[in-house]
Amino acid sequence: MNGIPSVNQMRKGAVAISILAAVACTTYTPIHGSEASPGYDVRIRLTDLGAVNLVPRMGPRARELDGTLREVTDTSLVLSVRRVVREAGGEDSYAGEDIPLRSADFESVEVSKTSVPRSILAAGTVLASVFLVAKGAGDVSGGKTGGPPPPGK
Repeated sequence: MNGIPSVNQMRKGAVAISILAAVACTTYTPIHGSEASPGYDVRIRLTDLGAVNLVPRMGPRARELDGTLREVTDTSLVLSVRRVVREAGGEDSYAGEDIPLRSADFESVEVSKTSVPRSILAAGTVLASVFLVAKGAGDVSGGKTGGPPPPGK
């Protein structure tokens, strides 16, 4: 290729930026037992005991679980797990496996919320990026019109 981005490359770039923007729009806020309700999307930070207790179901070195609360009591909760973050930074996806956790298994529960300021900033970034890529593709491919003739003509 001669350095001109293809339409396919521009689409892939726009999709990648959109995915990053969506991820950047999420914030996590700590909640306490009485605030937790079934249906909330949450991140749970495990205690060392919790990480050990979950080895048979989630594998070794699990530190955080992301998912949806299914049940909440004073002493336990059930989480439908979508993602496990491990000690070394690795991640695994799950298809919503329900995992019961005792209060001794986790140190914090954080609810997932959409951040409006981050969403606006991300949307602006996506639009600016798409505009710049499209403009750059037009400039490189000779889409510019007008201007003085090349020297020597």
